[in-house]
Amino acid sequence: MMHDRPPHRDLSPPGDAPAGRARPEIRLMAGGTAVVFSWDGDRWRHVVITPGGRAFESIDATESDDPRWPASPPLVEVSSVRTDRGPAILAVGRAGRSHFSASIVPQPSTPDTLLFEIACRLQETPAWLGSSYWGGGDRIRVAADSSAIALPGTVQWAYTIGPAGLQTLALPGEPAGA
Repeated sequence: MMHDRPPHRDLSPPGDAPAGRARPEIRLMAGGTAVVFSWDGDRWRHVVITPGGRAFESIDATESDDPRWPASPPLVEVSSVRTDRGPAILAVGRAGRSHFSASIVPQPSTPDTLLFEIACRLQETPAWLGSSYWGGGDRIRVAADSSAIALPGTVQWAYTIGPAGLQTLALPGEPAGA
């Protein structure tokens, strides 16, 4: 599905951030690929920039096809942490009575690539659930399969972003391409 791209967002380094920004940017690098989280109103948005300058910009929760469900997880708390395996970003948020959590780490098996693992604790069946990005002028969606979940229940989805683009991953116990 094609849509007009939202207005250009400032992707300058943290030291060049415009005055009045409510919170400092949070970054994570995987070789030459970076994810940059920026505070926007009442939630964090992010952009992933790959070597060569290709950008994948998260579509805000308010830009969904269904006003009851966000186009991407509405993240309201984002933290940069250090783990035994290296740096990571952990994030949480909610929409209605559903709660989201996210983990972003360098993908250990693929250079210059970030791994996104998302979960949502559902209280009702969503019309749409997943992550959405603007990338190369196109809207790219990673859909979570919530059709077989007994409520309340938890749905998970995962994907990578790097030089090969955005790749959906199968989680353990799911068929490939789920």
